[in-house]
Amino acid sequence: MGDWEWPLIIFTVLGQVAIGIILMLCWLDRDRDHLDTKLFKKGIRVSGALLALALLASLFHLGHPEAAYRALTHLGSSWLSREILLFLLTFLAWIYLFWQSRQQTGRRALGLGITSVLGLLGIASSAMIYVLPRVPAWNNVGPVLFFLLTTGLLGALCTLLLGQRLLKPAQKKQLLHWSLGCTIVSLFIYIVYGSMLRGSVEGASSVQFLLNSPLFWARALLGWFAPLLLLVRILKNPQVDKTNLILTVTLLAGVGEVLGRALFYLSATGIHITALF
Repeated sequence: MGDWEWPLIIFTVLGQVAIGIILMLCWLDRDRDHLDTKLFKKGIRVSGALLALALLASLFHLGHPEAAYRALTHLGSSWLSREILLFLLTFLAWIYLFWQSRQQTGRRALGLGITSVLGLLGIASSAMIYVLPRVPAWNNVGPVLFFLLTTGLLGALCTLLLGQRLLKPAQKKQLLHWSLGCTIVSLFIYIVYGSMLRGSVEGASSVQFLLNSPLFWARALLGWFAPLLLLVRILKNPQVDKTNLILTVTLLAGVGEVLGRALFYLSATGIHITALF
């Protein structure tokens, strides 16, 4: 089995939350009048801080961080090289976006669109690093789907949290429905994913590890079942105090995704990750 890969867990989860927030801001900004300027500025600051922390965390996985630039010499053959380039470009695009957020008038839609596209490509590249023939638990579309679902779920919940007083009721409802959909799809795909893995000895070993691990059941409770119940309650009862419930759902989903990412590395059979940057 694999190891706890804390730098990679922090890098992937925080990076996906950051890009998820930008993606949600881009979606809400379809019509410029729909996105509150204060929320735009707050979301940009928070997403930038999370992205910077994610990139910093990734360096702790390196034996020689000063040599990270060498990975860029293999763009034609290495998903790792593409990931590095795309995340660096995403951060540069975020700098442009931050500059736009400080202007009275600016082309923020362009900045949001470019940063979102680069960020999503970076996340897809991160996932493709793990699609390895020698690791049946990873050699499928699962890593890409799970990374994108984390982006959508935590991006929507964090945007809801940041915009409690700034989002319109219709926007809150859309983000809640999006969060609920991501949670349901994540649970469904995980069930299908586990069924697929039973087709090989190594995959079956990964499934057995998951089912016997208390971390998996904690992940299921905190990351799927509890958020599902709370999100349904929020959507069904408009009069309920949503502030504390949304905070609770975000924290539960965040812990669930961290545990899920830890299990992703722990359940891999026959591999040891050597580097990210």
